[in-house]
Amino acid sequence: MHQILLVDYSRYLYKELEQILHHSQFHYTIRDCVFSSSAALDALTKNDYSIIVVHTERCDTAGLWLCHNIRKISQIPILLIGGRDHFRLVRKALTYQVNDYLPFPVSLTSLLHSLHGLKTKLDTEYAINTSPLLHPMDMRGKRMDSCHVIHVVKSYVREHLCDDITLKKISDMLHFNCAYLGQKFKLEEKMSFNDYMLQQRMEKAKLLLSSTRLRNYEIALEVGYKDLDWFYKKFKEYTGSSPNAYRRQTIHTA
Repeated sequence: MHQILLVDYSRYLYKELEQILHHSQFHYTIRDCVFSSSAALDALTKNDYSIIVVHTERCDTAGLWLCHNIRKISQIPILLIGGRDHFRLVRKALTYQVNDYLPFPVSLTSLLHSLHGLKTKLDTEYAINTSPLLHPMDMRGKRMDSCHVIHVVKSYVREHLCDDITLKKISDMLHFNCAYLGQKFKLEEKMSFNDYMLQQRMEKAKLLLSSTRLRNYEIALEVGYKDLDWFYKKFKEYTGSSPNAYRRQTIHTA
């Protein structure tokens, strides 16, 4: 069983997270819940945890300060659930080697996906208070694990599918070389950034077609396509059928 230290500046995430963990299959449990940075650091020095979940809410500065000070004493995995300024949090979180970041309000799917990824890493790579990260890369004097960066990029894509997303835009936001980040992404994910973004957009489109009554142009906008004809073309290339045909098929097979 993986034990969590929950740092909840908002003081209301505990019950919600406890219910999610109770119904999940990833064998996490909240061992302790604290409400301040000092209490979190004190708990970390006294007890063993598998992961720290930090919910910043409106306390972004305090949450980042905590992540910074955790990294001075431990390489324990950190999941940061963000507050107001997502871009600033992501940039700063990377410098403190935060393992994953989720904007708030967090969706159940995103949270379980993040916990699944962290559980896999815990089971294969991490041990509490072990040696520093094995394969850090040095960008502008900042040492960070490349897989942490890729987690952040993927999280950003999933949360901004309706926006005009480019790897260049994300690279600039994170202060990375675009070509270098693209190479790292392909190495980690076994697909290019553009292929991953297409996959995420098409899978969400399939979900919306099968589970909502949204019109095709509304779904196109939800997944980042302002040109409806282009959405039709990409969807048919991806699924082998048109959006209308796909919707009819899911209705008949339901």
